[in-house]
Amino acid sequence: MAVENFWRNLKHETLHHLLHPRLDQFIFLIATDVLPHFVSKMQIFEPDFRRGRAPELTPFQVAFKRNWKKLAARELGTLTYNTNVQCWTCTCGQQKYNPYINCKHLVQAVQPPLPRLFTEVVRRRVIPFYHHPLLKLKDGSPVPALEFTRSISNGDPMHDIPSTTATTTAPPRGAKRKRAVARQPSSDDGADEDTVNQLLGAAPSRSASPSARSSSPVVADEYDEDMDQTIEWTKKRIIELRAGADMLEKQVIHPRESKIGLKAQRAVNVGKDVADLQQDMRHAMQTGKIRQTTWAQKGNKASARYSRNVMGYQHIE
Repeated sequence: MAVENFWRNLKHETLHHLLHPRLDQFIFLIATDVLPHFVSKMQIFEPDFRRGRAPELTPFQVAFKRNWKKLAARELGTLTYNTNVQCWTCTCGQQKYNPYINCKHLVQAVQPPLPRLFTEVVRRRVIPFYHHPLLKLKDGSPVPALEFTRSISNGDPMHDIPSTTATTTAPPRGAKRKRAVARQPSSDDGADEDTVNQLLGAAPSRSASPSARSSSPVVADEYDEDMDQTIEWTKKRIIELRAGADMLEKQVIHPRESKIGLKAQRAVNVGKDVADLQQDMRHAMQTGKIRQTTWAQKGNKASARYSRNVMGYQHIE
């Protein structure tokens, strides 16, 4: 496959303008065009590549940095969770939905890291999911070290794994081999599972506490991250609409001076979407005798508007 790819690139990139090149011309093109290109690409794998410049981020590190900044910009809610930076776990329940096992509580529990962190960060498959000397708590103190076994299967890089002398358990030559038996589960495995369950901790159920919430990201309550942003946007929009209504009301008080402006607002039918929203909600709350269908009729703009305005609307006294 590699040879096929090499000849394909050679044909379409170097020999695309030559039908039957001469042998000496072909060798010249390989020596002056093809080989220097491959040498420059192989230099990327050398240890001193880009010395003096910031190392290039891997695709995982680029996405991790983008997600970190996004979580750092979010506002924290009113509930308090058990955030363990040492193990990089949080009981908010959002880590299992994040592709990088992060949540806004963990990201905002440490100081903004230096850019070098994103060039060296590696995600582990077991607790602690992230550990690095540049991760510091809010007060500037380093995160307490956690004793754990480093291995490639857990996601640790090779240079972090201590070198050990390989030992073999093979029987001596000539000795009779014993019949293989199923390995009994080790007590350490059960202890590790119990430790993980204790550290992660199940999120409190709804029945346990009136302030508890589900960890599912699709549950839209007032403590959900997306719902928090929606509530803030709605409050801001209400303030803007009230301010605009007050300005129009002042114009109505002095119609002679604002005659042109009032006619212009009427011509563009300003606030029609808000007026339609109010009328549809009033119809669904007071005058609606027959429950209308959830899905609008195809091609009926009024029906589509009504379904869009009242879908999910709750009548609150």
